[in-house]
Formats: sequence, structure tokens, C-alpha cells
Amino acid sequence: MTDSLPLILREEPFFDAIEVELPTGVPVVTMEFPEVRLEDLPEIFDGHFHQLAQAAPVGPGFAIYDGDVSDEFDLTIGFPVAGPVEIDGLDNGVFPTGHALIMSHLGGFDGLGSAWEALMERHFAKGGSAPRFVVEIYVTDPSVIAHDDLRTDLLVVL
Repeated sequence: MTDSLPLILREEPFFDAIEVELPTGVPVVTMEFPEVRLEDLPEIFDGHFHQLAQAAPVGPGFAIYDGDVSDEFDLTIGFPVAGPVEIDGLDNGVFPTGHALIMSHLGGFDGLGSAWEALMERHFAKGGSAPRFVVEIYVTDPSVIAHDDLRTDLLVVL
């Protein structure tokens, strides 16, 4: 993990799926959304990441998907922060820890589905069982980086 930006686990992309140990004790602010469907994501991300950004993030945004993303699932979005904040509607916590299989997706968000398919295929080929949950870390900021140059790290939390 780089010292300057929590949740960027290394500067260069993960071109191949590898296992990593997630950092411990990374404070985050989050918002939770139960019973979400994929078609709800643009509205949630566009409508709430700006509210989370009021907490003075110290690293990239993330989303935690818990459940079957082809149906309804629970979603948590957030940012790492220097410490607890008191802003209405935001929850304080820590980023999940443990082992994860990670791979980077380079390009626009519209390609995330096929990137997830490739990562899950590798996960199951290694004998993996259903993950506890999956995480996207938005390493690059879509408000300042060209669509084709975006990097999203995909994590299957084991």
C-alpha cells in the first residue's frame, strides 16, 4: 500500500489476478443502500459521492457489493478519511480487512461487467467459493481523468 493514498494497494495496475492482504485500520466514511439493483447505481453514485466528498477524503472512493448483483444486493459506498467525521447522513467505520483476489480494470465503467466476469472466472478456477462480498476501488477520479484512462481495482474478498 502506498503511504500517501489509502486503498491504492500499489501504483501500477494489477494486470493479473493475485491475492493480497487488505490493509487494516483504514478509517472510512460510508453510506449504505439496501436492496439495490444494477440500474440504481448511476443515481446512487451521482447523487451521493459528492456528499461523501464533504468528509475530506484521503484516498479513492469505493463501493462494496454484498449479495447477488444480478438481482438485489446491499451497497455501501465511501471514502477513506484521516479520522472520524461528524456529518449528517455519513457513517464512520473501517475498510474491510482480510485476503482478497484483486485485478484492475482499465477503461470506462461500461466495461466493468466483463472485467468482473474475468475475475470471478479466475476466482472459481482457483477453487474459490462464493465470496463474502466484492469491492470496487475507484483508483482514478472520473471527474479529472479521461473515460478511457480510468482505473478501477476489483476485489473478491475471501
